Amino acid sequence: MKAQVSVEFLIIIGLGIGIISLYILYGYNALYSYKVNNDVSLVKNSLEKIAKTAEFVALQGKPAKEKIEICFPLTLKNCSVINKTLSCSLSDGKEIYQDSEVNLKGTLPGSGCWNLILKAEENFVNITIS
Repeated sequence: MKAQVSVEFLIIIGLGIGIISLYILYGYNALYSYKVNNDVSLVKNSLEKIAKTAEFVALQGKPAKEKIEICFPLTLKNCSVINKTLSCSLSDGKEIYQDSEVNLKGTLPGSGCWNLILKAEENFVNITIS
C-alpha cells in the first residue's frame, strides 16, 4: 500500500513538473518574440525618422539643418548609409532598410540614444553625430 502511494505521488509530481516546464518554455518564447519585435520596431522608427527629416531638410535648401534624437537597441550590429538607402542589421541576422527621396551621406551611430544633425548640401543631406 505504501509503495502504491509513493508511485502515485511520483507520477503526480512528474506531471506537475512537466506542465510547469511547458508554461516556462511558452513564456520564454513569448518574451523573446516580444523583445525581437520591439527591437525591429525601434530600428524601423529611427530610420524612418531620419529619412523623413532628411527629406524635410532637403526641401528647405542648402543652409537648412535639423537636429533629431534617435535610439537604437543593444542588439544593433551595424548601420550604413548608401545613396538613398539607410540599412541596419541586428545581431540575430535581421536586416532593416529605409529608402529616402534624397541622397544621403554620413554615418549612423551604434546602439544607444544619439543626437543627429541633418544638414542640407547642394545635392545631398549630410548626417553627422553631435
